[in-house]
Amino acid sequence: MVTVLETLAEEYPAWWVDLLGEHNHVGGVESTRWLLERARLQNGDLMLDAGAFIGAAARLAAGDGVRAVAADVAADFLKAGRQLERGHDVTWVAASTSRLPFKDGAFASVWCLESYLAPRELSRVSARKATLCLCCEVPEDSRGGVESFIDEWAEYGWELAAHKTLTLEATQLWRRCEAELVRRRPFFEPRYGKRGYLRQLDHVAGLLQQYERGGVGHGLFVFARQG
Repeated sequence: MVTVLETLAEEYPAWWVDLLGEHNHVGGVESTRWLLERARLQNGDLMLDAGAFIGAAARLAAGDGVRAVAADVAADFLKAGRQLERGHDVTWVAASTSRLPFKDGAFASVWCLESYLAPRELSRVSARKATLCLCCEVPEDSRGGVESFIDEWAEYGWELAAHKTLTLEATQLWRRCEAELVRRRPFFEPRYGKRGYLRQLDHVAGLLQQYERGGVGHGLFVFARQG
């Protein structure tokens, strides 16, 4: 029997869909759970999963009684997420992270588990005593490193509550993804098309190179507002 994720992969050929799985970020479900344990969410609280893909974080939070909203620009991702476990317990909204259709201060916790962040917009929809949960890339070179990243969020009223470095895990993940794309070229090249395959392989190789050179790192972050 073809699963929902397999059907989605057929409709949306991309290396990160094929190789990263349901919890589509570094650290997988363990990272999601680490953030959820520190998000200070109570039963009935409203939580936003921005750039949600298939809403794995939102669905996991919904299992704890949280009123979860998953937002993504791709309707196919939302449709797939709705069909998965706890999918009917989540509100699905087609929206870009850079322009969220929610009121100021709407959410007790705002999540973004991808590299694209919109600090002003994510902060706008966060309540006065909200938490902000991120799994994302951070600078590790002359741009000031993790401290500069933390300082950027401080400008929007956030204080760091918890941090876990995932740079080694990310580097190992990108290395495995590159190796898998090369090893299974007879499968991936027809799937992506010759140019598409090379483009995706180049993307992973470039990502790995940035991490190996120490220019980019990765981490989990929980920020909090004091009100």
